[in-house]
Amino acid sequence: MLIEDIQEVRRQVRDYVVSSFYVADPDALADSASLIETGIVDSTGVLELVAFLESTFGVKVGDEEMLPENLDSIARVARFVCSKKTCAGSAPAGDLEDAIDDLPLGDRVPEPVEIDQLNIG
Repeated sequence: MLIEDIQEVRRQVRDYVVSSFYVADPDALADSASLIETGIVDSTGVLELVAFLESTFGVKVGDEEMLPENLDSIARVARFVCSKKTCAGSAPAGDLEDAIDDLPLGDRVPEPVEIDQLNIG
């Protein structure tokens, strides 16, 4: 997928979240903000979000994929959808990573780091 595709997925996900759930200040909602921790989406909301993703983007979300790493922010949802579509053969695998690398730093979702990978002390 190209960067334009990722941005379009983000826009559609943001529009859905803002129109379907209570968001006090949509302009202040960062793409990286946790939808669960902010109280925007609860467990039922996650199921509604998954139904939206499946119907809008034609992806299948397995039970084992319903994780915060995939669905807890607009940025994570967009990345998840784009990776699912890449896996389905819509673009070479490298395109997704290249597009994510081209996003401004403020829009990136940091990759998790294992404690033992940190150089502390």
